[in-house]
Amino acid sequence: MVVFRRSTPLERHSIGRGEAWVKRDDLFARWPAPPLGKLRGARTLLRRLYGEGVRLVGCWDTRISALGQGIAVCARELPGLRVLVAYPATRGSMVPEPLRIASELGAEVLPVRAGRISISFAEARRRVESRGGVLLPFGLDCIESVAAIQKESAKIPDQAVQGGTVVVSCGSGVTLAGLIRGLGHRPSRYIGVSSGRSVGMIERCLSKYVENCLDNVDIIPAEHAYAEELAISCPFPSHPNYDQKAWDFLQRNFRSLRTPILFWNVGAAGSGRGNLK
Repeated sequence: MVVFRRSTPLERHSIGRGEAWVKRDDLFARWPAPPLGKLRGARTLLRRLYGEGVRLVGCWDTRISALGQGIAVCARELPGLRVLVAYPATRGSMVPEPLRIASELGAEVLPVRAGRISISFAEARRRVESRGGVLLPFGLDCIESVAAIQKESAKIPDQAVQGGTVVVSCGSGVTLAGLIRGLGHRPSRYIGVSSGRSVGMIERCLSKYVENCLDNVDIIPAEHAYAEELAISCPFPSHPNYDQKAWDFLQRNFRSLRTPILFWNVGAAGSGRGNLK
């Protein structure tokens, strides 16, 4: 069975009295990978590092994301590439299911004491590098990730974006940067809805990959903490900590946005176990 798709479907879904185009990038990967579109760029990044002689990579995962599981699956395409998955461990808490799956897939799970993210990430880097490995960028903030989304979004037909609005959840800003590069001036407006990160940090990410984009780009500050899940009605699988926050914004503001509207769904909840769609 093929794990990764060449491309993902574009669907139309009702929202209020109207409709929105939904890019189902959560369907990029099949089990045993999690439903996570960000693995597009991860595969390219891993192939580059592997070509440079790297045989041990580490990644930072949260207790909510399933990135570590995804990296473990991607690494299986490259013989001899080992994976360390670092995550913030709290006393008395169980290891999240995606991390248990990552371990089953051959990755080594590396608990790091939870605290300020910058400190925890630095500790993860120190421990990975002490073993001769390379820690992947936080949030996969790298040109490979941006370029992968750029290539896929460039395939979107004009009828779904021309003169309209693009809405996406922003964890780091990487996906939004790829959309801006891939869709260019076809949409009239881009809206990134923060899933928890500060507006300034998202804008800093965008500035590394896109020039002079802020005139038609709006970053909506997080209305909910990163760890807070939403439980809203959504006509397709979406992640309660990420995509549902953007879909909630879209539902509440649909009538004020220029159509057509494209919603880019980055991921769905959980490990994807049994997700054969």
